[in-house]
Amino acid sequence: MSQKNIHGYIVIYKNNAHKGAEHLAYTLSFDEAFSLFQSAQNSGEAKFEDRVGRNFTLKYKTTGTFLLKKRIGW
Repeated sequence: MSQKNIHGYIVIYKNNAHKGAEHLAYTLSFDEAFSLFQSAQNSGEAKFEDRVGRNFTLKYKTTGTFLLKKRIGW
């Protein structure tokens, strides 16, 4: 597992979700990423797709961290 501070949020992810972490950190604007983090905090998770069609789920953990997972298919 890897860990990355993205816009002030600690995100934990496996190697297969590395592209999703890069998307959150470098591709999305701060406001776009912030809305995903807020959505995950409010409802437990936020699903998103990067610009090449890879699917990810950002889950909020009670420890105040986020878990990023790669989703397969739809």
